[in-house]
Amino acid sequence: MKISHYNDLWVEKYRPTSLSDVLLTENERNYFNSITDDIPNLLFFGNAGTGKTTLAKVLINDVLKCQYIYINASDECGVDTIRNKVVSFAQVRSIDGLKKVVVLDEADGLSPESQRVLRNVMEEYHNTTRFILTGNYISKIIEPLKSRCVSFELKTSVDDVIKRSISILVKEKIEITDDEKKKISSFIHKRFPDIRRIINDLQLFSVSGKLNILESDNISNFSDSLYSKILNGESSLSIRKYVIENESLFNNNYQSLLKSLFEIFYESNIKENIKKLILIDIGEYMYKDNFVLDHEINFYCCINSIENTINR
Repeated sequence: MKISHYNDLWVEKYRPTSLSDVLLTENERNYFNSITDDIPNLLFFGNAGTGKTTLAKVLINDVLKCQYIYINASDECGVDTIRNKVVSFAQVRSIDGLKKVVVLDEADGLSPESQRVLRNVMEEYHNTTRFILTGNYISKIIEPLKSRCVSFELKTSVDDVIKRSISILVKEKIEITDDEKKKISSFIHKRFPDIRRIINDLQLFSVSGKLNILESDNISNFSDSLYSKILNGESSLSIRKYVIENESLFNNNYQSLLKSLFEIFYESNIKENIKKLILIDIGEYMYKDNFVLDHEINFYCCINSIENTINR
């Protein structure tokens, strides 16, 4: 019987559930190990895929074991969310007398007005409730919120990520040839510090039960062909068909394809004013790729946007 290596998403299967499993620096680990039944308001920021949300959930489920509410602030970014959901939860004391926790994931997606309201809520309900905020871009968090939190830019060492990745491959009984062993370190260095993406890509490269890391040259070559098609005026609809038919050439890794396309346009000789607009287009869709449900549709929208920019 053929074994499927996509029965479980590795990034979920191996998501840490205890503090000892979370990849942290020594100082971070010492701090979080000192926590008992209470915490200050916390702000976790840094690159996508570094474990911000995972750490927040581990703290509330494994360390504090307290009542909490989880809100994805990029989806619920309005003032009503703060006034209704957050305040309703915060104003009632917990049954066990312990502090409750509000997790605002992707808090950098909150509108400025929502952040100002949240600042007052933190102040008013400090006797009953603590807040854990996460975000990729700390610059989007207003200063009064930052000043009310202990902030951590989550980082880990690339060596720890390599060890965790190899551990997952071993547990999944993935066959690794000597050639692939030589590629692992380089592959992880290129994608570091996005641990989530590294694990997702490793699963993609192991779907057959044997590790087969996609060389970046393959993506570069495919990006070159897309670049030529775009400049030659081929329609975005035709390009979409071409991309879908050749997804195996870049292992469905649309984030890497976008990055490669960005670099090609950056090095191109097209007019500088057009180049800048195209790079902004690609950058925006690289950001959106972290959240969308369908990466292929997001990529098509990017190509369509580039086409519109060129034809202005």
